[in-house]
Amino acid sequence: MNISGRLLDAFIALAETGKFAVAAQRCNVSASAFSQSIARLEELVGARLFDRDTRNVSLTSEGQIFLVGARRMQTELQASLSAIRNQALLNEGQVAIAAPPSLCSDWLPRLLAAFRRDHPGIVLRVHDAISEQSLDLIAAGDVDFALNAVPGSDLEFESALLFNEPFHLLCHRDDPVARRRSIALKDLAGRVAVQTTRFGSVWHYTRPLLAAAGIRDSGLEVAQFGSLAGLVAAGFGISIVPRFALALCSRPELAAVPISDPGAYRPIYRIRQRGRSLSAAAEAMWKRIGAAPLPGR
Repeated sequence: MNISGRLLDAFIALAETGKFAVAAQRCNVSASAFSQSIARLEELVGARLFDRDTRNVSLTSEGQIFLVGARRMQTELQASLSAIRNQALLNEGQVAIAAPPSLCSDWLPRLLAAFRRDHPGIVLRVHDAISEQSLDLIAAGDVDFALNAVPGSDLEFESALLFNEPFHLLCHRDDPVARRRSIALKDLAGRVAVQTTRFGSVWHYTRPLLAAAGIRDSGLEVAQFGSLAGLVAAGFGISIVPRFALALCSRPELAAVPISDPGAYRPIYRIRQRGRSLSAAAEAMWKRIGAAPLPGR
């Protein structure tokens, strides 16, 4: 059964006015076209909805039952259209983003705060997740898009490079290299490094850099940057961390030194599901992030 919104409007207009001419005028159609709409509706429903005489129109018992449902459908349709308009105008909606913990601690919150000021009716949800988790969240539809250091499969995801996040040396403030303005990884040859878990992107990008520079693996791996900072502070070794993770590693006994090697960074991508449209709110946030000023070193 295909009952259009136009037929519902015609039925409700006639039920409320009780006169074909008045109802037709209310619906902005001719009297003959209006009569055809009511006849078509009764044909689709399979029941007579109105009793007619030369002067009046009244609902049948079937028509009274149908009126309850018709008004409910009309109300729901109007509410849906209103919600769509509000979302299109960015008056309401929801955006869900996945991002590495380091970006969630520093760079991303400033963008979210600016977006919230411009669109206070939009609900923002952020999942701080490692790379593989972020891709899974996109695929499952749990987030609209992600900021991630691993782009994922081109067949499944649409990725765009956002910026390169530089790595920094994390060491004790009493370390001989702690006061340098920058340092080359080769200058750390023979040192021992504490690393983040191999399931994350930092391990993926730093491991070959450490091996090439002759920096030894301590055998210690942790999932959280706060734990990493604690191990470095306790003397277990140095570490290499992305710039925005420094906020998570802040301790008075530690120092951070920029690494000067050209390849000492991890890429950060914007990633979305290929072939899946974003809501108006999510599309606006996607574009806002893409147009954001690039962070410096």
